[in-house]
Amino acid sequence: MTISTLMQRVLPLVLGVGAMCAAQAAVPSFDLGPANGYSAYFYGNASNFTDIEGRLAVGGNVITSGASIGYRTPYGVTAPSLVVGGNVKLSGGDIYAAPLTNVNTNASIGPVTEYTKNYNGYGVYGGVNTSSSYLALNKADISAYTNFGAAKAQLTSLSSTLNSQAANGTVNFASGGIELVGNNSAGLQVFNVNTRNLSNLSLSNVRDGATVVINVTGTGDVVFGGGQDGLLERLRANVLFNLNDASDVKINTFVWGSVLANNGVLSGAGHLEGSVVARALVSAVEIGYEPFKGYVATPVPEPETYAMLLGGLALMGVAARRRRNA
Repeated sequence: MTISTLMQRVLPLVLGVGAMCAAQAAVPSFDLGPANGYSAYFYGNASNFTDIEGRLAVGGNVITSGASIGYRTPYGVTAPSLVVGGNVKLSGGDIYAAPLTNVNTNASIGPVTEYTKNYNGYGVYGGVNTSSSYLALNKADISAYTNFGAAKAQLTSLSSTLNSQAANGTVNFASGGIELVGNNSAGLQVFNVNTRNLSNLSLSNVRDGATVVINVTGTGDVVFGGGQDGLLERLRANVLFNLNDASDVKINTFVWGSVLANNGVLSGAGHLEGSVVARALVSAVEIGYEPFKGYVATPVPEPETYAMLLGGLALMGVAARRRRNA
């Protein structure tokens, strides 16, 4: 076999393997990092809320009345259901702990009736506590539980990385809504939506188990309204709305999926069935318990694949030297 013929056979393989390696390196595995384990994670203040079904972390102050916190905390979790970096003022309400029996607290959507709630939950705070006396709230070094500054830096970097990804799904504006149509093959399905009005949203043609990232561009308000349809409910644990530039996030409907809005203030009277990371919370929007599962990248090529790639590159070098010496 001549060098020329061999090159014709090897070069496409070398280029293909190189492209595969580059594609795999483009989007590494990711999740919500320091915010994992919380239904809601806010860097600043949280006020006027009434229902956080999982655990809650607030970097600033908490002021609200009649709030329910943490009743769907998973079995076996002993960490506090509420972590507050600043002052805490809870008037009434309840802080729940994980159930005493081994049940799946995520088996359905709340309110949960299939197991007995555990009212013996507790919280920790770093500032001053002026809450109702029956609530179990303990003064503590909050850095032992989470670092809000480091978390914001890490998750802001993640949001920027996701926001820069090229779309492999199609966005159609039709019939007064937004249709997100996947390619039914990608493990990471990315949609780039250039509107801040997320009303009547639907998702289709996405393979089972895929992670769905919906990048929403533009500063100012992002509004979830109308309804949500298609695969959003079924894939909710795999759906992440990445609001890289939003300053305000209004939840005015039932939202399936998690929200990453590092600079956003969350408000509205709807329900978010997912996890949320944001700057602050200022209203009675309900936050359910649906942890974001994250994305696991395709494994990098085996050493044998790299050997093939290097061997092909070496062969190309030999051929180049022979052409120069001819």
